[in-house]
Amino acid sequence: MEHKNHHTIEFAPFTLAEGVDEASLLAAADDLQKEFLSQQKGFLKRDLARLADGRWADVIYWESRESVEQAMQTAPQNPAALRYFQLMADAGEVDVANTLMSVARSYS
Repeated sequence: MEHKNHHTIEFAPFTLAEGVDEASLLAAADDLQKEFLSQQKGFLKRDLARLADGRWADVIYWESRESVEQAMQTAPQNPAALRYFQLMADAGEVDVANTLMSVARSYS
């Protein structure tokens, strides 16, 4: 069945900063979820994935591109988001335009 509401997927790969362990990442990821993402308008769900090459990626589902853009504007003022981003070696290098995907068709 084709869905009329074509949501947006944010794919955000990253590398952990030097000295950051998995336990620290998972604790910060939980805080980010509770204290920031779950409170954002248009947030649907999030998966934190470990890539085969040792990097990580957040895969976040949003109602619309506007929802993502609004969250990105408010993230720098959120303490949980800042703590999470500080664990990433490449946090400032993300090209937002290349990490957003519009769903053309959804299957379940």
